[in-house]
Formats: sequence, structure tokens, C-alpha cells
Amino acid sequence: MANGDIPDHRDLWDAVNQSRLELAELKGMIKMHFEAGQHHYPPCKPASDMQKTMLSALGAALLALLAAIGNIVVAFLKGGA
Repeated sequence: MANGDIPDHRDLWDAVNQSRLELAELKGMIKMHFEAGQHHYPPCKPASDMQKTMLSALGAALLALLAAIGNIVVAFLKGGA
């Protein structure tokens, strides 16, 4: 950095470009991973981890939905009796 702790425009531009490159690389890995339906090692470890995270989140959402439906049914049964 040019001025101590304060980044200048060139530092910010370099950081933005590096982030764009990393996102493009991750996008390519994820696309290849999901299209092929199989794991590609070593480049697809991040894509595989992301797929596991997405499936875990989907499972948690389904459990929450089932719990909510169960609570509604119990509330109707208690209210109707």
C-alpha cells in the first residue's frame, strides 16, 4: 500500500480483479462438477464442499417445514377438541 494503511485506487483495482478471477474459477469448477455428476479431484474440492453445504441446508429447510406443519396440525387438534 502506498500510504500506510490507506489503500489507493490501484490497490483496490488489484483486489477487485483478483476477486473476479477467483469467482470465475469457482464458477467454472462448480459448473463442471454439477454437469458431470461426479467428483473431479483435485480442482473440484470447493465445488464438492459447496454441494454438500447446499444439500445440508436443503435438508434443514425440509425438517423445519415438517416441524411447522406438525405444529399447525397440533394447534388445530388442540383447538378443535
